[in-house]
Amino acid sequence: MENSNKIIPPHLNAEIYRSDTSSANTISYLDYLYLHPKDGVLIGCSELTGRYWNGGANIYKSLDESQKKHNEAKMTINLASGTADGCFIGNASKVLLCEDNGTVSVWSASKDEAWKQWTEDVSVAEHDDAVLTVDCLQSEKEYVTAGADGNIKVWDIHEMLCIRNYLTAHSLAVYGVSVKPNSTTTFATGSTDEYITLWDDNISNPALNLAKNNCGIRCLQWLDENRIIFGDEGGVLSLIDIRIPEDFTKLTEFPAAIHKIKVHPEENKVAICCDNKIVTVCEVNACNEVKGIYHDRHMHNNYVRGLAWDLADSKTLHTSGWDGEIKTHHMVWD
Repeated sequence: MENSNKIIPPHLNAEIYRSDTSSANTISYLDYLYLHPKDGVLIGCSELTGRYWNGGANIYKSLDESQKKHNEAKMTINLASGTADGCFIGNASKVLLCEDNGTVSVWSASKDEAWKQWTEDVSVAEHDDAVLTVDCLQSEKEYVTAGADGNIKVWDIHEMLCIRNYLTAHSLAVYGVSVKPNSTTTFATGSTDEYITLWDDNISNPALNLAKNNCGIRCLQWLDENRIIFGDEGGVLSLIDIRIPEDFTKLTEFPAAIHKIKVHPEENKVAICCDNKIVTVCEVNACNEVKGIYHDRHMHNNYVRGLAWDLADSKTLHTSGWDGEIKTHHMVWD
């Protein structure tokens, strides 16, 4: 067979793809939702399409404003990658964002209300993979992050310096970090390497490997000063008492991997969302017995990702999800 020297121009579809600008507005998949105690709502999202893989965050003054404006294309903060977690730093004019490219960034708002712009104060890319979770050790002073690289880092937020670096703290991605109530040094982490580990910021080694689960840990949070509640990839919600770490209690099962849990700040209630569109609220008593008090599968039409208890009404829960919606759940209990 003779070789053809004919130059074939690119296919018409390829040319259209290169020159097309109609897909500049990507879909926002809302990944987390946080409420400031006074006057702020932080919503982080990843914007994923075949051509774009960006992210950002919107900061609003109230939930009413966020529910009215969250579908607007304009983002308060635009990022070059997705964001899996973030938090307010002190007041509602400063936020910390965890980015999928390994960056931890701090943003602040100008004082000019007429042109309130958010600018990046500082960013540090010291994680070797996506930064997946953050929690506060000392408000406006120290914060702890963990990521898909298995590393844990404690940050001096004023200088944006890593003051404690736990390299290969876990052998796989760390999806959950939670600071112990009323402590400024102790925190727990959960990883897909199946371990839950207790840390003290004063020492460089793990304080205690609390438990080894039979599958990867996706989320965890302190229920009180002695008990940690966690969810895993098998959809099992469990509880461990750090006073007797060799034994942990299986509370209940869900039909999909548990993505996030949110403990009520005043009640022994826990909100749970999984890799589906269902929102569940359970009550956990002092005997480690669980009772379901709320269940919704209709408000969202895609995965639920963010959970936040209302700060004014203790029986109200707000959720966000990959459908781009922010929903409010009202519940009743004795």
